Amino acid sequence: MTRPQTDSDAEKADAAIAGAAIDWLVRLQGETVTERDWLDFDAWLTASPAHARAYDAALAFDHGLDLDARFAEGQPVEAPSLTAKVVPLRSTRRVWLWSAGAAIAAAFVAGAVLLPDGGLMGARETTYVTGVGQRRTIALEDGSRIEMNAASRMTVRFERHARRVRLDDAQAFFDVAKDTSRPFLISAGDTEVRVVGTRFDVRRRDGQVAVNVQRGLVEVRPGLSGDAASFRLRPGQGLAHREGLAADAKLQAVAVEEVAGWRQGRLIYRDQPLSQIAGDMNRLFPRPVKLGDAATADMRLSGVLIVDEQDAMVDRLSHLLPVRTTTTEDAIVIRTR
Repeated sequence: MTRPQTDSDAEKADAAIAGAAIDWLVRLQGETVTERDWLDFDAWLTASPAHARAYDAALAFDHGLDLDARFAEGQPVEAPSLTAKVVPLRSTRRVWLWSAGAAIAAAFVAGAVLLPDGGLMGARETTYVTGVGQRRTIALEDGSRIEMNAASRMTVRFERHARRVRLDDAQAFFDVAKDTSRPFLISAGDTEVRVVGTRFDVRRRDGQVAVNVQRGLVEVRPGLSGDAASFRLRPGQGLAHREGLAADAKLQAVAVEEVAGWRQGRLIYRDQPLSQIAGDMNRLFPRPVKLGDAATADMRLSGVLIVDEQDAMVDRLSHLLPVRTTTTEDAIVIRTR
């Protein structure tokens, strides 16, 4: 017969979780931390909301940060990213953290945390825009870099507990600096991206959202509902869906060297409609490309277009697809042959 769990058992379990959180914090800020450590930490962190709450408590004590009201209410808070800044702990700080372990465990068991006062870091929001044919590289204050494709709009907001990016009509390649205390979160329409890795591409165009990973780990949740499934993408994996149709999200293999090929002047298509290709060209050149009819717009292409002169790109399309083009001073019209 199984013995019922007592309050004492629950307190011991919570104290054990709090102790594990302290172990992880010390381990991940050590000089010998490895990629395997980060993967193991991610598995532990996501195994239970209690693990995330305990780690946040340990992190808050270590950095003198506040936890938001959700933690005080016993609700899970956003788990820290795997992209932590690896900084060796000074010996005195390491001893202090371990000596604070009992206090952290006690606070976690009680369901609330008393923290030292810390100066609030005011949220700072900046909007970046690129025009037709323009690309831009943004160096953020945390060391992250974002390369924006043409005709894109993006807003970056640095908060106390998170770094947030909102993509409107945009495509961008992210190289994210590590910082456990502030996860890097991206919203693109109905899709949320949490960085647990470093280099990846996000595209939100014409109601379609796609995320492709070049290096590291990226967590993607298509759909705004709380019960939407999350996907863990590794290098060479991508996820695409139409906004509002999260159930249609498809995990697919992508060539690592092809992720964000636009950065090297190559537009790479895998069974994409001509309407998307025309849209991409219209973000590169001021003279619009127009499609003659719906049948032309629905034609599919798999191949690579080198980005150079607009007329040369259109001419290549006429060799890849059964289309003919008519060029005027105002537009280029593509029709089915």
